[in-house]
Formats: sequence, C-alpha cells, structure tokens
Amino acid sequence: MHRTRNALIDPGRTRPGTVNTLRVVPRLLTDRDRDVVKPNNDTIYVTGWLELSDGPVSLSVPAVSRYYGLQLLDAYTDTWGYVGTRATGSEAGEYMIAGPDWSGDVPEGTTLLSSPTNTVWLLGRIVVQGPDDLDTARAIGESFRLTGPTVDVSGPSPAPSPHTVKDAGIEFFDELGAALEGNVLSADNEQLSRMAEAGIGTGKTPSREITDPAVRAALDASVAAAHSCIAASERGLSSGGGDWTYELNLGRYDGDHLLRSVVGLNALGALTAEEATYANAGCDADGERFDGGNSYVLRFEADGLPPVDAFWSLTMYDEDDFLVSNSIDRFAIGDRTPGVEYGDDGSLEIVISHERPESTSNWLPAPEGPFQLTLRLYIPKSTVLDGTYVVPSVRRL
Repeated sequence: MHRTRNALIDPGRTRPGTVNTLRVVPRLLTDRDRDVVKPNNDTIYVTGWLELSDGPVSLSVPAVSRYYGLQLLDAYTDTWGYVGTRATGSEAGEYMIAGPDWSGDVPEGTTLLSSPTNTVWLLGRIVVQGPDDLDTARAIGESFRLTGPTVDVSGPSPAPSPHTVKDAGIEFFDELGAALEGNVLSADNEQLSRMAEAGIGTGKTPSREITDPAVRAALDASVAAAHSCIAASERGLSSGGGDWTYELNLGRYDGDHLLRSVVGLNALGALTAEEATYANAGCDADGERFDGGNSYVLRFEADGLPPVDAFWSLTMYDEDDFLVSNSIDRFAIGDRTPGVEYGDDGSLEIVISHERPESTSNWLPAPEGPFQLTLRLYIPKSTVLDGTYVVPSVRRL
C-alpha cells in the first residue's frame, strides 16, 4: 500500500497524482498498465491519496444515474467505507472525510466519514457501457470534487516499484516505519510491542539503526521468506481444482493478516463482497491448469447467468496478474460487451483460447501459455453472498 501510494504520486511519473486531490484515469486499463495488479477493464478509475493529519477533506459528488463506487481504504488496506450507487444512492451528496483524531463541527447537510487511519486511498470506479460511452463516464469522474489541506508527503523519486517488495531486504522495515507514522491502530499494540523488541516501529530505520549482524541477517532474509509464503497461498484468489473460488472477507480482514497479504500481493484494492464479488479460477473442470494452447468453453444456462444488480464481467489475466495483449483488444467479456451472441434458449457460451476462433463474438482471448480468470459480479444478489449460486466450471474442448 505504502509503495503503491509513493509510486502513484512520484513526481517523476508522466502524470503524477498529488495528495488530497482526485485524478481521473481517462481510459479503460489494458495490458500496458502495470501499476496495480488485477485491474478491471469494466470501469474507469478515480483515485486519490488522502492525508488527514492536518485536517479533513471535503468530497462533493453529483447525481449519477449509472453504477459508480468510491471505495475508501485505510493504511492497512481495510475498506472502511463507500460513497456510491449501492452505499449512498444515486443522488448528489456532500461528505467530510476525517482522520481518527479529528474533532470539530460538520457543516449542515454534510455526512461525516471517519477513517481509522490518517492515510486513505480513495479508489473509485465508474462503469463504462461500451466504446462510445467513455467520454460520458470520464465527465462524471471529472465532476467529483475533493478539497482539503495541502500536505507535503514527498518520497523517494524514482519511487521503488510495488512489485519488487520481496527484494527490499532489511530496508523493507525502514519503509514500514515510515508507513506507520500517523497510522498506528490500538488493536495492533501487542504486535507492535513485539516488533519494537527487534528495533522495528514507527519512524525507525532498522537498516541504519540495527548493528547486530545476526539480527540484520534475519530481517534481511525474512522479507523474501514472507513473500514466498504469501505467494504460495491460494486463499480465495486462485482455484486449486476445477471449480471457482471466492473469498467473502476481502477488504475487511479482522486480524487475518495472511489473507490481507495475499490480497495485497494479488489484488490490491479489491472491493468488499457486497460491492463486488470476485470468483477466481486457474484450472478447468478436470483440475488441469489453464493453458492458452488449449480451447475452453464457459457455458451459462439462461437461468444461471451471474446474478447481479449492477453488471458482471469475465477478465483474462496472465500468470503475473496483468491483462493480456490480444489481436482484438478484448481484455474482458460480459453483459455489456457489444455483439455477444446468446443461444435461442437464452444461454451464453464464452470461448476461451489463444487461437482465434472462426467467430469472435463470444471469444475471450488467452495468452499462449498459462492464464487465470476472474469473474466479477458487481453488487451481487443474495444468492452469491450466501453461496447458493454456483459458477459453472470451465471445460476444455
């Protein structure tokens, strides 16, 4: 989280963000975008890094007649609030976002949103209905207004990549010390006390302060070892068999630090289940890993289409959790994809392969080698949340 923030506000970027302001990503993300893992290709993003130590920020949103959601994450990647279609409705609204230590008067007609940490990532999504809808969606994003104190949080430039944390060694704990400033939760006091015994904590720089060779070596090795443990876990993010898996606790971890870490590595910024449920698969119905050298079909019966109150999509990812380059620039397929053909009985068959089929209307292109799939269900119905709905298995042709 800390590295992602520093990378996105790095002044050396072509279009750097600034703290306590909003930035609209003006297009759908593609295989060229590699800042954040598992991006969607359904919505444009609205992003803002908030620092609330000097006071609250004000958020103003207009009336919006399509799906949108402004997700609010704390410094630990827990989602603590939303503004948007499901959470607050489609009407215009005024909001004040304040840090944990703030006290004061809230203007009349304004809703107070209290963050557990001073660092907040506002990650917004606005659905794009099709190729000709991008300008309209972008205009909605640009109509959101965020105002607040000017805060200097300048970091290293170029900022270290969020994807190379495993190589940081003992300097990882220097970054942790910086990230903890203004963001300590009382629930973590016991864990922080244990860390302090090793010289790790708020504002500390173990790479310079710790001189014991044994302690330095242990800390240096621990980062890569932890990364290996996290990367090997399949908690809710990939299937170990032929069926889909999904985790209903994404975004609210309640002390489940392994799940938090797995999501941070593979799907940072994932929405909570009531906003969007992510079903993931890495294997076909026979338990064999997906490979673009084969062809597959995912068939939804007419009465088994993904049950949602917003929309759904099936997205293709490579082994590194990024979108896949392909000849028709299709990175996802779903209920808004132009030209998709349904059967006479209302069923839908999606063809998944690297080789281009005769008809591309229902084709989701795959890479030449291994791949993985994510089925996103935005504002899922209760049958998804209670486990009644079962996603059909992907079958090899």
